Amino acid sequence: MAMMWAGRQLLRNLTKLIENRPTFLAHKVSMSLLPRRLTALCIATLVTCAAIAQPPANRRNPKPQPPQKKPSLPADPQLLVLHKEFVVKAEKLAIEYERKKQFGKAREVYESMVRLVPNFASAEAGLERILGNQRIQDRKLVTVDANQMWQDSGVNLRADMPVHTEVKGVWKVVYETGPKGIEIPKEFQQRDGRIKLGSLIGVVVNSPAELKDAKPFPVEHGKNFTANKTGRLFLRMFDVDHTDNEGKMLVLIQSTFAN
Repeated sequence: MAMMWAGRQLLRNLTKLIENRPTFLAHKVSMSLLPRRLTALCIATLVTCAAIAQPPANRRNPKPQPPQKKPSLPADPQLLVLHKEFVVKAEKLAIEYERKKQFGKAREVYESMVRLVPNFASAEAGLERILGNQRIQDRKLVTVDANQMWQDSGVNLRADMPVHTEVKGVWKVVYETGPKGIEIPKEFQQRDGRIKLGSLIGVVVNSPAELKDAKPFPVEHGKNFTANKTGRLFLRMFDVDHTDNEGKMLVLIQSTFAN
């Protein structure tokens, strides 16, 4: 702030000198008589103050994004009656599907209710209950060895179906290297920051031929994920060279499996 005030003051003084140029010349004083260093200092100060006064374009405040509008109930009374009739009948249908353990159909009904009627507690609770049931309807315990590449879990996952995993075990990533360490090849470098050397990773594919180009995801203890497509789940340790690794992991997979 002090620099800006000084620059403005200097600018005003120079402006007065230019406006009073006859008097200025009468006294035989000119800018050419000023020491060169003082002249350079004046120019630098003016440039600096101008730069400060003009905010750069990349610092302009971005336009605030308008908040997303949440769905609301219709204002039309007749349409509102139709909404209520649908919710009542849909809830009965969802409960019936749930009683018959047809969780996929029950989930579809609850999701339709949540989309149509916002903040409907009964539908949200029913959907969460169905997702919980789908996560634990089927289960399988598999062993993943540290010294093997992609290993078939024997589990077929369904697209958009929640999956719960429990992981126990210890394994060792073994390397013998010099002072420069080991460079990880580009084809093994992961964009997902959650995947680290020695992490348990998985992919969902329709055939072993897809394993090379499949995008892996971390498989963590006590966590849930949703399968992005229907296919076979393969698991392994993330490592460049798996041949010298030691140990294994026990992985409990819970979900509603595909046939």
